[in-house]
Amino acid sequence: MTFGLCKVTQVVHAFAERWNRHDMNTFAELFAPDAEFLNVVGLWWKGRDEIKKADELTHATTFKNSQLTIADASVRFPVAGIVIARSRWVLEGYVSPEGAPLPPRSGILLSVLARSSGAWPIIDSQNTDIIEGYCLALSKAWCLQ
Repeated sequence: MTFGLCKVTQVVHAFAERWNRHDMNTFAELFAPDAEFLNVVGLWWKGRDEIKKADELTHATTFKNSQLTIADASVRFPVAGIVIARSRWVLEGYVSPEGAPLPPRSGILLSVLARSSGAWPIIDSQNTDIIEGYCLALSKAWCLQ
């Protein structure tokens, strides 16, 4: 399990590394051919090619100079050959569709990975923005610290 954990952790951090290089060819390689990705605004991309195409568009515009930092990651193996990885992230340096700078934002990325030929491609992923200040209205016990 330790070797698998190491490989999965590499994929989690490669997500940010490849994002930050804005190289969507190598970024797309993190995903299985039939992977799905649901982004923070509810766009649902199906298949590696669609994920790549969408990210190529946004990295030519909104995310062109963005930097993604993985702040924390949690990995668990619910069954043999399947991993659920959650990682906190911070995004800086992105702009609005009109080109205006936007403030840093944070969120949590959930990815499901499946062992395949010694690798751990992402088979499904969902990205969620954290709404700052929302936890103030809820019990602290419900909020991630």
